Amino acid sequence: MRKGKITALGLALAFLFLFLPAAALAGGNAADGKKVVDTKKLGNCAACHVVPGMEFPGDVGPNLVEAMKNYSEKDRTMLRERIFDERKFNPDTIMPPFGTNKILTSQQIDDVVEYLLSFNNKK
Repeated sequence: MRKGKITALGLALAFLFLFLPAAALAGGNAADGKKVVDTKKLGNCAACHVVPGMEFPGDVGPNLVEAMKNYSEKDRTMLRERIFDERKFNPDTIMPPFGTNKILTSQQIDDVVEYLLSFNNKK
């Protein structure tokens, strides 16, 4: 490969990482994640967790708004793994292994992670 092509490729990659929003690079969509969280036939997260805007939330799991105060963008991978299969972190959990059991798709999990991380961006 010629030096000019390498430089052009490097500039294109630098542009992508510097100027595209983090959400676009992350692969998740917060609005779609909210739909997954709110939909009983999908995530049904409010059955066990307090989530914004949900009536009659559960209290078996942690309040997700409060819990997310402990997480930041750098925790994205760990959050994803927790949703995919919480048993990796807590073998005694009652949280369904959403990814392992194919309850949610990979994209839906990415969307939920994006939605959860958006709690920390609210003023």
